[in-house]
Amino acid sequence: MFKRRERRSIFRFFYEVIFSLKGIGRAIEYVGIRLKRIPDTPHKISLGMSCGIFASFTPLFGLHFLIAGLLSYVLRANVLASLIGTFIGNPITFPIITVFNLKLGEWILGSSEYSSVDGGKIFEGFLDFIFLIYKNLFTEGSVGENSVPRINEFLNGVFIPYSLGGLIGGIFVAIISYFLLRPLVATYQKQRDSLRAKREKKKLTRKNYESR
Repeated sequence: MFKRRERRSIFRFFYEVIFSLKGIGRAIEYVGIRLKRIPDTPHKISLGMSCGIFASFTPLFGLHFLIAGLLSYVLRANVLASLIGTFIGNPITFPIITVFNLKLGEWILGSSEYSSVDGGKIFEGFLDFIFLIYKNLFTEGSVGENSVPRINEFLNGVFIPYSLGGLIGGIFVAIISYFLLRPLVATYQKQRDSLRAKREKKKLTRKNYESR
């Protein structure tokens, strides 16, 4: 009765999970709830979030959690907030971040080899590079001469501009995020503490009334 008439393919399933607006909305709501419950100062929470945002601009995909955690630890920020901050990098924003980083890096270096390439193609380039290194080192035992030009092309044409653009752009966005988030977190905590104090006062008043 409740079965689908047409069974979903695995690609359709992941498409609906990742790109569903409802799913993204729930994820954002969950992140907001977790952020609100962090017991720390506005400075440490905002700084931790900024560390996570900065980490999302680096080209080390898959290591953003680790980078954010280490950076927040060194700066004595809130580690949990930094992990939450990495959610700024998601399937919707990554193509934008990728193109922004690469174009900024190319503009600084004075090159424009990949300016017309979209974010998806750049991300595929990263995956191809990782697969190429894995194949040469773990399968063939060394980097073959035929792979050297492709590796150099990727490093000089994509990785270095991306890293430079991500470093400068990530620092800029992280600083702005810190100064935007700190007053918001401070205001929320004041309102939360005020409501909590009112509830405790009402509870105490009711308890005293019932004890009479």
